[in-house]
Amino acid sequence: MDPRAGVTPSIRNFAHAIDRQRQALERIPLLDVTRPDLVEAARALDEAEAAALALAPGVDLAPLAAVARAVSIPVLRADFLAEEFRIYESRSAGADAVLLRASALPPELLARLVQAATSTHMAACVACANAAEIARAGAARAPVVVLDHSDLHLPVPPRTLVLVRSFSAEARGRADAALDPGLTDAASFRRALEEEDR
Repeated sequence: MDPRAGVTPSIRNFAHAIDRQRQALERIPLLDVTRPDLVEAARALDEAEAAALALAPGVDLAPLAAVARAVSIPVLRADFLAEEFRIYESRSAGADAVLLRASALPPELLARLVQAATSTHMAACVACANAAEIARAGAARAPVVVLDHSDLHLPVPPRTLVLVRSFSAEARGRADAALDPGLTDAASFRRALEEEDR
């Protein structure tokens, strides 16, 4: 059976949502999928104008699907994926972006997974730990590279966005967005927004 059967393209552009030309740092709430008020928290963050949300649902995609149906902003599946059918599975559940790890994938497979994501209008976010992995992500045409804050000195290809694995003040001006598990509700997000606007 074709894993792409019944998969509809994403209409929420994750890369566009986090691209502020590094004038400020978009903080992306990384929500705990086990919290009982997950959907309500996601809706509140959407209303507070978060650029996107991230969730790591593991094998049970029901929480991701529930959030994706409830919000108007892009949703990143923040589990590392290594198989093509997981890309289509993620899109079927409502994900608008997926996370890949360059070190875990041969170049040909990385390129295939990035292409699979692109074919469904999802953003492939490729985690890299060195310049060679960033070059591989660039060769695969990944729109987003994911770096630790200690690797922000590494050059990235033109028109490639940078997502930091976890928020740190030193990422400001050097990255486009940061995953932030500390943003658990609309109030904490608004406080973070005020910090970024200062």
